Amino acid sequence: MQASSTEVQSAIQKAVQAFRDMKYPVTKNQLIEKAKSLNARSEVMQAIENIPDKEYHSAPDVLKEFEGVQKAVQAFHDMKYPASRTQLLAEAKKLNARKEIITALEACPDKQYNSAVDVIRECKGKFQSK
Repeated sequence: MQASSTEVQSAIQKAVQAFRDMKYPVTKNQLIEKAKSLNARSEVMQAIENIPDKEYHSAPDVLKEFEGVQKAVQAFHDMKYPASRTQLLAEAKKLNARKEIITALEACPDKQYNSAVDVIRECKGKFQSK
């Protein structure tokens, strides 16, 4: 059963608060471990796994990257599936997604996607903020 947008948003807020409470600097792997310790939802884990692999010096530094990716995850979560890359691009543009998200979707395989997790898995590494 797919989670509601409210459940996903609540999980995201829980992760954001946990990131604010961490001691900095931290690495991407430490953020992933923190999310795992919270039993974070798959949508949250997907967003964290797709932020740049670097050292973060403050919570705002992490949140800038995380929130950019999680907005894409949320948009993909709300889509009706199966959906084509063309449909995903149209939805992202309709939601005024950041340029990086549009560029990432354009670089993803042109195929039918069955879920948000499917989109993120296929496009992994393309959702990087510039």
